[in-house]
Amino acid sequence: MARNRIIYQSEALYAGPSPATGNHFTNQNNLEGTLVKQLHRVQSANYSFNIARQDVNQFGELAAIDRVILESPTVSLDFSYLLNSLANEEELGFAPLDGSSSCISGILNKTQDERNYFIRTVGEGKDALGIGSGEANQNVIGIGNGFISSYSTEGSVGNFPSVTVNVEALNMAFDAGTTGNYIPAVNPVNGVKNTSIKYALPTAVSSIGASSVSALRPGDITLNLGEFDTDNAGGTKISDAKIQSYTLSFDLARTPLQKLGSKFAFAREITFPVTVTLSVDALVGDLTTGNLADLIVTDKNYDLSVTLKNPATSAEQVKYTLKRAKLDSQEFSSSIGDNKSVTLTFSSQIGGPNQQDRGLFMSGVKD
Repeated sequence: MARNRIIYQSEALYAGPSPATGNHFTNQNNLEGTLVKQLHRVQSANYSFNIARQDVNQFGELAAIDRVILESPTVSLDFSYLLNSLANEEELGFAPLDGSSSCISGILNKTQDERNYFIRTVGEGKDALGIGSGEANQNVIGIGNGFISSYSTEGSVGNFPSVTVNVEALNMAFDAGTTGNYIPAVNPVNGVKNTSIKYALPTAVSSIGASSVSALRPGDITLNLGEFDTDNAGGTKISDAKIQSYTLSFDLARTPLQKLGSKFAFAREITFPVTVTLSVDALVGDLTTGNLADLIVTDKNYDLSVTLKNPATSAEQVKYTLKRAKLDSQEFSSSIGDNKSVTLTFSSQIGGPNQQDRGLFMSGVKD
């Protein structure tokens, strides 16, 4: 029977292995051992494509005689999920996740950069969890040759901590069934779709692993502003401030590299430098001594961290560390009826895989 509608109950989101045009099975010949992994705690998923055309005009005719595609289509995917571990980050290619070096080292060296994404849809009124490939009335929307273009995580009082990821891609495919179809990736040189590599989506499950929790809570989030806390450089006594929210984000802007004879950009390289920004909102308590002139003279670097703990065990579940960050701005806000608040904005640049003293580092539980 035809669907009347599709709601979140009937969908599941997956990420494929890297590279996007590589094998999607451990045994590709026998189509055994799928390498496609489910992303968990997904809250939203939006995807679209846009085709830009160039008019071909000539004297003697008012309307264009043709409208030609000169650039590859713009395919985009953005999704958000509740942060309860680094399991999704691992599937998205962030590595390493032990805090030893930059969390985008795998993206920088191209071992974890490009991948395919899949949105599975099952029959109306059914949960996507637990349904195998043999179930009828299933469809897949595939996003081919996807590159992460931004990552943002935030937490605030009264809300679960969450992550939002944006992806730029080259192709979108619509398939019937969840196994035996060809991957949505295309050949970047000529734009030809892949007809040699197949994929299969594993059965969606609710639990990630033994260490997973349903969701992390605002009461288990701790921000450590390092020496900035003791310096009181901005005139605010940070140790007495009541932190309300944080936002940690960075963009991986991509520059498409094109050449004659290629229908698509043959590569999408990251535009450097990559700046990571941490914004902290807090209610102001005590003020302390400080002077902007002194802050300008010292212009210190700070190591900052956001730690999210397991609510059951108080063990570290997820930790973000931003090294060699500088204070960019401090904004006070005060009005009738509202508490006085302050917003602190710090930024740092992501360094190479061998630079362990600057940039963004992730560590924590991965299952």
